[in-house]
Amino acid sequence: MTNNPASEDYFRPFKEAIQAADIETEPLLLYFDTQRQRMIDLIHATDPETFWQTLPEILGIDAKLMLLIELIGFEDFPTQEILRIVEEDYRFYFKELCGYDLSMETKPSMLFKLI
Repeated sequence: MTNNPASEDYFRPFKEAIQAADIETEPLLLYFDTQRQRMIDLIHATDPETFWQTLPEILGIDAKLMLLIELIGFEDFPTQEILRIVEEDYRFYFKELCGYDLSMETKPSMLFKLI
């Protein structure tokens, strides 16, 4: 399945950031490719009937990728620790990005209902 230029524009900065990292990148690139393919599959499978089930997962993948490239900047984290943190913390990424404390109640936005 081919990708359109807009999706490549979205994914390119993540891949470039991983490739430029000063840590072991092979597991990170594998993780990226897996997340990228999952997002592409979800987008292609989304229709009016599945939209409400797939959008939270798509947003979750976006949060994982954003958190991944933030964490690779911390050279004292080994690759496996970065991947562990991403998988454990991605659900809270947008909450913290929006200025919420983890204990605070959020607005009813899709950004806070990640799968």
